[in-house]
Amino acid sequence: MPAAHKVPENHPVHAFFSKYDPKAEIYVTHIDSTNASTRKHHFVMLAGMNLVWSALLSRRLYRGMYRYGVWFLVGKLAPRWNATSPDFNVALLGHILLDLFVFLILVPIIRDFVGGVAILRFYHGFPQEEIIFRKPSASTDLLRRAVDPEEMKHAAFGLPWEEWTYDYRAMAAACELNEKKVIDAKTWELCVWMKMKDGWTAVEQGKEGDIQNQIGMMDKMRVRLHAMGKIHVFHQMMEVIQVKTMSKDGTPLPVTEDVDAIVADIFKRNDVDFEKLTNELAKDAPPSARFANSSKKLD
Repeated sequence: MPAAHKVPENHPVHAFFSKYDPKAEIYVTHIDSTNASTRKHHFVMLAGMNLVWSALLSRRLYRGMYRYGVWFLVGKLAPRWNATSPDFNVALLGHILLDLFVFLILVPIIRDFVGGVAILRFYHGFPQEEIIFRKPSASTDLLRRAVDPEEMKHAAFGLPWEEWTYDYRAMAAACELNEKKVIDAKTWELCVWMKMKDGWTAVEQGKEGDIQNQIGMMDKMRVRLHAMGKIHVFHQMMEVIQVKTMSKDGTPLPVTEDVDAIVADIFKRNDVDFEKLTNELAKDAPPSARFANSSKKLD
């Protein structure tokens, strides 16, 4: 399992999350080191799409002024804007429904483009190594896909059905703090940031150094369960991990989703709160090396 570290309250990362989006509860960050020209091409595509959508909205808005009788009402006050009264029929109802659909879908997309990626590119351009912030959308299914290296390569277009949305405002803020040497860019290497009741926790992914940390966490869990008189729970958990993650010839197997479910069920059947226990162990764990990259405080 990935290593979890509580974000120190005196670290600028803690202040960063509290300041830039207090409502956010989970982020996935990584460093995108792909060719900058790829991101330029993606931005040009986004800009083109948003220009087309803006033109569509402008067209619908202009015609709607006549269709819904706005100019007719204005003409009552200013004859130079005189227009015919609208026809209240089924066709008008169809236009109303279509306009509602178009505006509810496209206005948020255009707003997010202008206030997000356009501002990011204006101030920070296209760095060779870019800090990426993603947060779940209403369509998010599995966190596993968010940390999959292949999934990270897929371009996002800000559409409502995309599982993970780019938070360009957070990316711009992180770039600015990196330039000011407040929070080093390496702090945002592949990691899942989760907001808990007592603060933010960093769940690190794919770090070689995590192996030693995991061994230490397992030993602490063994000691804690022994003190609770539940050492058999630890042994059952280790049996499952060994069977599910190691083949008969000793070759490591990929960790599947059912391992966590089986382990959680073992703890549940023995009246041990697995989430509470792991959170307590995470609090006692030494701080991650990623929090040593910054020393300044966030204003």
